[in-house]
Amino acid sequence: MVLQRVIRAVIMGPPGSGKGTVSARITKTFGLQHMSSGDILRANIKEKTELGLLMKSCIDQGQLVPDDIMSRLILNDLRKIDNSGWLLDGFPRTVSQAEALDHVYSVDTVINLNVPFQTIKERLTSRWTHIPSGRVYNTDFNPPKVPVIIPSLSYILYIWCSLHN
Repeated sequence: MVLQRVIRAVIMGPPGSGKGTVSARITKTFGLQHMSSGDILRANIKEKTELGLLMKSCIDQGQLVPDDIMSRLILNDLRKIDNSGWLLDGFPRTVSQAEALDHVYSVDTVINLNVPFQTIKERLTSRWTHIPSGRVYNTDFNPPKVPVIIPSLSYILYIWCSLHN
């Protein structure tokens, strides 16, 4: 009988740092479940779950989703795969969220992607999102088959942050 160790990890980094790309490679190599807080949030809003409706209300008012709601959302999904290894992407983002996670699970490793600002800027200015499908493209190395004219939210946020810093 071979015992396998359950690995629980968190990946962190700013938008454009490569979390999605690195996560795909890690989950494939180590057989982990990839749990993206953004994907979970969007799915709950789309399915109109109790937490999804709470989050949509916050977002519609231009507010961040409160830590306790995000923690409940993510921890609820983690309980569904309790005996599996996972890689969290986008959670925790705050000390409060980290403490909530720490009360329930031991994290084996945290991967922090440290990418130069100039590289992130180049990636985000080349990133485009197909809004209906959520597919993300890069005009430098993964262009869409049909030209897209709407920049991704990451790029819009980058521009906004640049103007307000």
